[in-house]
Amino acid sequence: MGTYKPGRPVKYTPATGAGTPPPPKPGEYRIRNAAGTITYIGETNNLSRRTSEHIRGGKLSGEHSMNTLEYKVADGRSTSYTRRMHEQTKISQHHPTLNKSVGGEGRPAGR
Repeated sequence: MGTYKPGRPVKYTPATGAGTPPPPKPGEYRIRNAAGTITYIGETNNLSRRTSEHIRGGKLSGEHSMNTLEYKVADGRSTSYTRRMHEQTKISQHHPTLNKSVGGEGRPAGR
């Protein structure tokens, strides 16, 4: 079972409004800087809410305002655990500079 459907992620640049804003659904997201380098990878149960948190926290505003958010909505059959495992794989693959951990330490499902 795949966690995400194959294909490219959807892009959104909050500073300009270019692209498609993320929906309030579970999924994976990546933040790319203006040079195109992945600087952060995350997994969430609500892409829309988490995007707002990153804007308020500065990863998508201020000096990082031209950063682009790329996201994929999770397959409806995925679980929080499978999404976290996928996040860990992607973090170890890309080594994003703003991730302070290897990922997957989110709250246990159902809390």
